[in-house]
Amino acid sequence: MGCGTTVSDLIRAKQEGKGTSKVYMVNVDQAWEIVEKIMQWEGTDEIKENRSEGYMLARSGSTLMGVWIEPIDKVQCKVMIITKSNGRTIIGLSETEFHERFALFANRPENKQR
Repeated sequence: MGCGTTVSDLIRAKQEGKGTSKVYMVNVDQAWEIVEKIMQWEGTDEIKENRSEGYMLARSGSTLMGVWIEPIDKVQCKVMIITKSNGRTIIGLSETEFHERFALFANRPENKQR
């Protein structure tokens, strides 16, 4: 995913309890779709999915974002994001903004659980 901040940096930050997580009333497949939409909407340079490990990476300029999706049950999952940026670059999408966008997509009628 390029130079600077690495996947290892994100994993270490996750192990240290950093990042922001929320639980949403969407299933895992819906969560993956929503994260992809957000990353495309934000115009990220690269997106790399690792569904078997439960995370997606995206890079926008010098900012690396890691999103972990963990199922809680069949109708809800926990979504965690960690953003890391090199130098003094302003992060294009903050963790708070990510969750605001996720909530907008999650609350669309087609994503409501029946």
